[in-house]
Amino acid sequence: MTIIESMLNEKSGVATVIEPNYIVLSDSLPLEIVNELENIKRLEAPERVIVMLYFDTPAGNFISAEIQKKLIQFARKHELKFVQSQGIGYHVLLNQYVKPGDIIVSPGKHNSIFGVEQALGLHVNPSELLHVCASGKMNLVVPETVYMELTGQLKPEASIKDFAISFLASEELKYAGKAIEFYGKGLNSLSPKETTDLCQLASRSGAVTAFLHTDYQGPGQESYDLGDVQPMVALPGSIHQSQPAAELEGTPLSACFIGGCTGGSIEDLRTAAVILKGKRIPITMRLSIGPQTNEVYKQAISEGLIQTFIDSGAQILSTGCASCVTTSKGVIAEGETMLSASCWNYKGCNGSKDSLVYLASAESVANSALKGCITLNSKG
Repeated sequence: MTIIESMLNEKSGVATVIEPNYIVLSDSLPLEIVNELENIKRLEAPERVIVMLYFDTPAGNFISAEIQKKLIQFARKHELKFVQSQGIGYHVLLNQYVKPGDIIVSPGKHNSIFGVEQALGLHVNPSELLHVCASGKMNLVVPETVYMELTGQLKPEASIKDFAISFLASEELKYAGKAIEFYGKGLNSLSPKETTDLCQLASRSGAVTAFLHTDYQGPGQESYDLGDVQPMVALPGSIHQSQPAAELEGTPLSACFIGGCTGGSIEDLRTAAVILKGKRIPITMRLSIGPQTNEVYKQAISEGLIQTFIDSGAQILSTGCASCVTTSKGVIAEGETMLSASCWNYKGCNGSKDSLVYLASAESVANSALKGCITLNSKG
């Protein structure tokens, strides 16, 4: 029996009704959906609804401010759990709320992150989320599971982000409607941060969700050797198109961002600080740093990482999505190019629709910020 079948007590292909432990409303919801919250007079399970503000905090425009105001009013009216400006919701939930066996639904696209804790995370489109919020229930057809074996271990110059970029480039929507279970000896070489990023990015393959299955011994449908991974860069417009970073060496950059779901952990900030310590970014470069959560921010302060970033000429953003999406913080203008450690690079992401956003690991971004162009090594 697969993990998701065991959790839901149903076989794949069977329609079932689930009652999520956490139903998350966030300021990533569009205003037209937030306006409809006023029509909800009663919640069947208010103790399971949580309102989180982190997408654009502090609010960077009038629309964001209106969305946040109405979410606050909704939370007050129904006496809901309320989390404001503590950092990216996935990571706050993972660190403070989620337990093995829990079911979490939200409008976010990276809920597969909770599989690292043997919890089921599901994306729900905003209009359906209103119904789930009111009823406390959700219909789901139990997805088929794909077993994905990982062998070997990453080379020192490669990261799990590089693996994900490479994997997603070759597997666009191949796993749509399915669950992924990662297993194999390759998992043993990965840190908790790396397995978290692995689960989080798995949903970008079209998968419904993902899990770690460290005890699985059976056959798998796919197998990947982590030892083959090299530094990669996702090309502007889609995470599903990429090239080895070496092939893009010298590509001029206007800005760099280290933060977001897959670039703002304490491990990412430590990696970047080692590279930036004692050095200054070029006057033509704008480097933004966005810690994932307040706890990461405080840890980075205590370790002197924030001081290192400031001394290098970087600008520190508030915790949350920061420059991962189009907000008022760290955006780029027409004709500019950004290299980002986050996980979004659609057209218009981070600013003008006539700008370009590449994605890479925090190490690649830090090295490139010092050179003013995509590079694997800041020396020289």
